[in-house]
Amino acid sequence: MEFVKMKLGTSLFYYIYIILCAGAFAALYFGFRHKSEKTKYWALYGILAFNFVLHFLKLALPYYYERGFPEVLRKCSFENICAVSTLVFPFAYLSKCNSIKDYMFYLGVISGIIGCVAPMPVIGLPFYHPEVIRYYICHASIWIVPLLMVIFGIHKLDYRRIWKVIAIYFGVLCLIIVNEIILIRLGWVSTSSFEEFFDPSERDMGYAIGFPHEMQKIASFIIWLTPKQWRNVPILWELFPVIVFGGLYMLFLCSYWEHEHIRRDINSFIDKIKSKRKKNNCSDDDV
Repeated sequence: MEFVKMKLGTSLFYYIYIILCAGAFAALYFGFRHKSEKTKYWALYGILAFNFVLHFLKLALPYYYERGFPEVLRKCSFENICAVSTLVFPFAYLSKCNSIKDYMFYLGVISGIIGCVAPMPVIGLPFYHPEVIRYYICHASIWIVPLLMVIFGIHKLDYRRIWKVIAIYFGVLCLIIVNEIILIRLGWVSTSSFEEFFDPSERDMGYAIGFPHEMQKIASFIIWLTPKQWRNVPILWELFPVIVFGGLYMLFLCSYWEHEHIRRDINSFIDKIKSKRKKNNCSDDDV
Protein backbone atom coordinates (compact mmCIF):
# COMPACT_ATOMS: atom_id res chain seq x y z
CA MET A 1 0.00 0.00 0.00
CA GLU A 2 1.35 3.38 -1.02
CA PHE A 3 0.66 5.21 2.24
CA VAL A 4 2.85 2.85 4.31
CA LYS A 5 5.92 3.25 2.10
CA MET A 6 8.96 5.22 3.14
CA LYS A 7 8.99 8.66 1.55
CA LEU A 8 11.58 11.32 2.22
CA GLY A 9 9.98 14.02 4.38
CA THR A 10 6.39 13.23 3.35
CA SER A 11 5.75 9.94 5.09
CA LEU A 12 4.51 9.62 8.68
CA PHE A 13 6.65 6.53 9.07
CA TYR A 14 9.73 8.43 7.93
CA TYR A 15 9.36 10.65 11.02
CA ILE A 16 8.48 7.71 13.24
CA TYR A 17 11.84 6.10 12.51
CA ILE A 18 13.68 9.35 13.23
CA ILE A 19 11.82 9.64 16.54
CA LEU A 20 12.67 6.01 17.35
CA CYS A 21 16.37 6.67 16.67
CA ALA A 22 16.34 9.75 18.91
CA GLY A 23 14.43 7.74 21.52
CA ALA A 24 17.03 4.95 21.40
CA PHE A 25 19.77 7.50 22.05
CA ALA A 26 17.84 9.00 24.99
CA ALA A 27 17.05 5.56 26.43
CA LEU A 28 20.69 4.48 26.31
CA TYR A 29 21.89 7.77 27.76
CA PHE A 30 19.48 7.85 30.70
CA GLY A 31 19.65 4.08 31.17
CA PHE A 32 23.44 3.91 31.48
CA ARG A 33 24.62 7.33 32.65
CA HIS A 34 24.77 6.22 36.30
CA LYS A 35 26.16 2.76 35.58
CA SER A 36 29.78 1.80 36.15
CA GLU A 37 32.42 2.65 33.56
CA LYS A 38 32.83 -1.03 32.78
CA THR A 39 29.09 -1.47 32.18
CA LYS A 40 28.96 1.56 29.88
CA TYR A 41 32.01 0.39 27.96
CA TRP A 42 30.77 -3.10 27.24
CA ALA A 43 27.18 -2.07 26.63
CA LEU A 44 28.29 0.25 23.83
CA TYR A 45 30.61 -2.39 22.45
CA GLY A 46 27.74 -4.90 22.45
CA ILE A 47 25.76 -2.58 20.14
CA LEU A 48 28.69 -2.31 17.73
CA ALA A 49 29.23 -6.08 17.78
CA PHE A 50 25.54 -6.72 17.11
CA ASN A 51 25.64 -4.25 14.24
CA PHE A 52 28.68 -6.06 12.82
CA VAL A 53 26.89 -9.42 12.89
CA LEU A 54 23.72 -7.88 11.44
CA HIS A 55 25.77 -6.59 8.51
CA PHE A 56 26.33 -10.21 7.42
CA LEU A 57 22.99 -11.64 8.53
CA LYS A 58 21.24 -9.32 6.07
CA LEU A 59 22.24 -11.74 3.31
CA ALA A 60 19.52 -14.02 4.68
CA LEU A 61 16.91 -11.45 3.63
CA PRO A 62 15.22 -12.03 0.24
CA TYR A 63 15.90 -8.35 -0.47
CA TYR A 64 19.58 -9.31 -0.77
CA TYR A 65 19.92 -12.99 -1.66
CA GLU A 66 17.53 -12.64 -4.59
CA ARG A 67 20.20 -10.49 -6.27
CA GLY A 68 22.20 -13.66 -6.79
CA PHE A 69 25.61 -14.97 -5.82
CA PRO A 70 28.37 -13.78 -5.83
CA GLU A 71 27.22 -10.22 -6.64
CA VAL A 72 25.33 -10.04 -3.35
CA LEU A 73 28.60 -10.42 -1.41
CA ARG A 74 29.42 -6.87 -2.41
CA LYS A 75 26.79 -5.73 0.11
CA CYS A 76 28.93 -7.13 2.94
CA SER A 77 32.14 -5.48 1.78
CA PHE A 78 33.65 -2.02 2.30
CA GLU A 79 31.34 -0.56 -0.34
CA ASN A 80 30.70 2.84 1.28
CA ILE A 81 31.46 5.00 4.32
CA CYS A 82 28.75 3.48 6.52
CA ALA A 83 29.70 -0.08 5.54
CA VAL A 84 33.30 0.65 6.52
CA SER A 85 32.09 2.08 9.82
CA THR A 86 29.94 -0.98 10.54
CA LEU A 87 32.82 -3.36 9.85
CA VAL A 88 35.62 -1.35 11.48
CA PHE A 89 34.03 0.36 14.50
CA PRO A 90 33.93 -2.74 16.77
CA PHE A 91 37.70 -3.06 16.38
CA ALA A 92 38.38 0.68 16.48
CA TYR A 93 36.41 0.91 19.73
CA LEU A 94 38.71 -1.66 21.37
CA SER A 95 41.79 0.04 19.96
CA LYS A 96 44.06 2.26 22.02
CA CYS A 97 44.53 4.59 19.04
CA ASN A 98 42.88 7.90 19.92
CA SER A 99 42.87 9.14 16.33
CA ILE A 100 40.80 6.21 15.06
CA LYS A 101 38.34 6.80 17.91
CA ASP A 102 38.17 10.47 16.92
CA TYR A 103 37.29 9.24 13.43
CA MET A 104 34.54 7.10 14.93
CA PHE A 105 33.08 10.16 16.58
CA TYR A 106 33.29 12.73 13.79
CA LEU A 107 32.45 10.47 10.84
CA GLY A 108 30.06 8.24 12.77
CA VAL A 109 27.94 11.15 13.97
CA ILE A 110 27.64 12.90 10.60
CA SER A 111 27.28 9.83 8.37
CA GLY A 112 24.95 8.00 10.75
CA ILE A 113 22.64 10.98 11.26
CA ILE A 114 22.58 11.78 7.54
CA GLY A 115 21.77 8.13 6.88
CA CYS A 116 18.81 8.30 9.29
CA VAL A 117 17.55 11.65 8.02
CA ALA A 118 18.04 10.85 4.33
CA PRO A 119 17.53 7.05 4.07
CA MET A 120 17.82 6.99 0.28
CA PRO A 121 18.52 3.21 -0.07
CA VAL A 122 15.18 2.31 1.55
CA ILE A 123 12.95 5.05 0.13
CA GLY A 124 9.96 3.38 -1.52
CA LEU A 125 10.06 0.27 0.65
CA PRO A 126 7.20 -0.48 3.09
CA PHE A 127 8.01 0.96 6.54
CA TYR A 128 7.79 -2.53 8.11
CA HIS A 129 10.16 -4.08 5.55
CA PRO A 130 12.99 -6.03 7.30
CA GLU A 131 15.58 -4.09 5.30
CA VAL A 132 14.16 -0.76 6.52
CA ILE A 133 14.38 -1.95 10.13
CA ARG A 134 17.92 -3.28 9.61
CA TYR A 135 18.95 -0.06 7.85
CA TYR A 136 17.87 2.14 10.74
CA ILE A 137 19.44 -0.12 13.38
CA CYS A 138 22.70 0.01 11.44
CA HIS A 139 22.82 3.77 10.88
CA ALA A 140 21.52 4.66 14.34
CA SER A 141 24.26 2.52 15.90
CA ILE A 142 26.90 4.29 13.83
CA TRP A 143 26.13 7.67 15.44
CA ILE A 144 24.69 6.73 18.82
CA VAL A 145 27.64 4.67 20.08
CA PRO A 146 30.44 7.15 19.18
CA LEU A 147 28.41 10.05 20.60
CA LEU A 148 27.75 8.24 23.88
CA MET A 149 31.37 7.09 23.92
CA VAL A 150 32.41 10.74 24.20
CA ILE A 151 29.52 11.85 26.42
CA PHE A 152 30.25 9.06 28.91
CA GLY A 153 33.94 9.97 28.93
CA ILE A 154 35.04 6.62 27.50
CA HIS A 155 37.02 8.56 24.91
CA LYS A 156 38.36 12.10 25.17
CA LEU A 157 38.60 14.28 22.07
CA ASP A 158 41.54 16.49 21.19
CA TYR A 159 40.99 19.11 18.50
CA ARG A 160 44.70 18.96 17.64
CA ARG A 161 44.11 15.50 16.14
CA ILE A 162 41.56 16.73 13.58
CA TRP A 163 44.17 16.63 10.81
CA LYS A 164 44.73 12.94 11.57
CA VAL A 165 41.00 12.28 11.22
CA ILE A 166 41.08 13.91 7.78
CA ALA A 167 44.01 11.65 6.82
CA ILE A 168 42.11 8.57 8.05
CA TYR A 169 39.05 9.65 6.07
CA PHE A 170 41.02 9.76 2.83
CA GLY A 171 42.48 6.38 3.72
CA VAL A 172 38.93 5.05 4.00
CA LEU A 173 38.08 6.45 0.55
CA CYS A 174 41.11 4.62 -0.86
CA LEU A 175 39.91 1.43 0.85
CA ILE A 176 36.48 1.80 -0.76
CA ILE A 177 37.95 2.16 -4.25
CA VAL A 178 40.40 -0.73 -3.75
CA ASN A 179 37.52 -2.86 -2.45
CA GLU A 180 35.52 -2.11 -5.60
CA ILE A 181 38.46 -2.93 -7.89
CA ILE A 182 39.03 -6.26 -6.10
CA LEU A 183 35.35 -7.20 -6.43
CA ILE A 184 35.42 -6.39 -10.13
CA ARG A 185 38.61 -8.41 -10.64
CA LEU A 186 37.02 -11.36 -8.83
CA GLY A 187 34.01 -11.07 -11.10
CA TRP A 188 31.68 -10.35 -8.19
CA VAL A 189 30.74 -6.94 -9.54
CA SER A 190 30.25 -6.36 -13.23
CA THR A 191 31.15 -3.14 -14.99
CA SER A 192 30.88 -2.69 -18.74
CA SER A 193 33.52 0.01 -19.16
CA PHE A 194 36.18 2.15 -17.55
CA GLU A 195 33.81 5.13 -17.83
CA GLU A 196 31.08 3.26 -15.96
CA PHE A 197 33.44 2.53 -13.09
CA PHE A 198 34.12 6.23 -12.68
CA ASP A 199 30.47 7.25 -13.02
CA PRO A 200 29.36 8.34 -9.51
CA SER A 201 25.73 7.60 -10.37
CA GLU A 202 26.43 3.91 -11.02
CA ARG A 203 27.41 2.79 -7.52
CA ASP A 204 27.58 3.98 -3.91
CA MET A 205 31.28 4.43 -3.18
CA GLY A 206 31.03 7.09 -0.49
CA TYR A 207 31.37 9.86 -3.09
CA ALA A 208 34.99 8.80 -3.56
CA ILE A 209 34.65 9.37 -7.30
CA GLY A 210 32.28 12.32 -7.13
CA PHE A 211 28.64 13.27 -6.55
CA PRO A 212 25.82 11.50 -8.42
CA HIS A 213 24.30 13.61 -11.18
CA GLU A 214 21.10 14.20 -9.19
CA MET A 215 23.15 15.94 -6.48
CA GLN A 216 24.67 18.62 -8.69
CA LYS A 217 23.15 21.46 -6.63
CA ILE A 218 24.95 20.22 -3.53
CA ALA A 219 28.07 19.61 -5.61
CA SER A 220 28.17 23.21 -6.83
CA PHE A 221 28.15 24.40 -3.22
CA ILE A 222 31.16 22.25 -2.42
CA ILE A 223 33.40 21.83 -5.46
CA TRP A 224 34.07 25.52 -5.95
CA LEU A 225 36.98 24.86 -3.60
CA THR A 226 38.31 22.18 -5.95
CA PRO A 227 40.67 23.20 -8.80
CA LYS A 228 39.00 22.55 -12.17
CA GLN A 229 41.66 20.05 -13.23
CA TRP A 230 40.93 17.95 -10.11
CA ARG A 231 37.14 17.83 -10.33
CA ASN A 232 37.04 14.52 -12.19
CA VAL A 233 39.89 12.94 -10.23
CA PRO A 234 38.73 10.32 -7.69
CA ILE A 235 39.34 11.24 -4.03
CA LEU A 236 41.48 14.25 -4.93
CA TRP A 237 38.34 16.22 -5.83
CA GLU A 238 37.39 16.13 -2.12
CA LEU A 239 40.72 17.35 -0.75
CA PHE A 240 40.08 21.05 -0.19
CA PRO A 241 36.33 20.76 0.58
CA VAL A 242 37.10 18.19 3.29
CA ILE A 243 39.96 20.23 4.74
CA VAL A 244 37.83 23.41 4.87
CA PHE A 245 34.25 22.22 5.52
CA GLY A 246 35.28 19.02 7.30
CA GLY A 247 37.76 20.84 9.49
CA LEU A 248 35.19 23.46 10.49
CA TYR A 249 32.57 20.77 11.16
CA MET A 250 34.92 18.81 13.43
CA LEU A 251 36.10 21.92 15.23
CA PHE A 252 32.49 22.94 15.86
CA LEU A 253 31.46 19.46 17.00
CA CYS A 254 34.32 19.04 19.45
CA SER A 255 34.12 22.60 20.83
CA TYR A 256 31.58 21.57 23.50
CA TRP A 257 34.20 19.31 25.09
CA GLU A 258 37.34 21.09 23.90
CA HIS A 259 36.46 24.77 24.36
CA GLU A 260 38.78 25.19 27.36
CA HIS A 261 41.63 23.50 25.54
CA ILE A 262 41.05 25.67 22.47
CA ARG A 263 40.87 28.82 24.64
CA ARG A 264 44.13 27.98 26.41
CA ASP A 265 45.92 27.37 23.14
CA ILE A 266 44.61 30.62 21.65
CA ASN A 267 45.73 32.57 24.73
CA SER A 268 49.10 30.86 24.64
CA PHE A 269 49.49 31.72 20.96
CA ILE A 270 48.58 35.37 21.63
CA ASP A 271 51.03 35.51 24.55
CA LYS A 272 53.82 34.16 22.33
CA ILE A 273 53.11 36.82 19.69
CA LYS A 274 53.13 39.56 22.34
CA SER A 275 56.35 38.21 23.81
CA LYS A 276 57.98 38.09 20.39
CA ARG A 277 56.91 41.65 19.61
CA LYS A 278 58.20 42.81 22.98
CA LYS A 279 61.60 41.22 22.27
CA ASN A 280 61.71 42.85 18.84
CA ASN A 281 60.89 46.24 20.36
CA CYS A 282 63.59 45.81 22.97
CA SER A 283 66.10 44.92 20.25
CA ASP A 284 65.18 48.03 18.29
CA ASP A 285 65.61 50.19 21.41
CA ASP A 286 69.06 48.71 22.04
CA VAL A 287 70.11 49.66 18.52
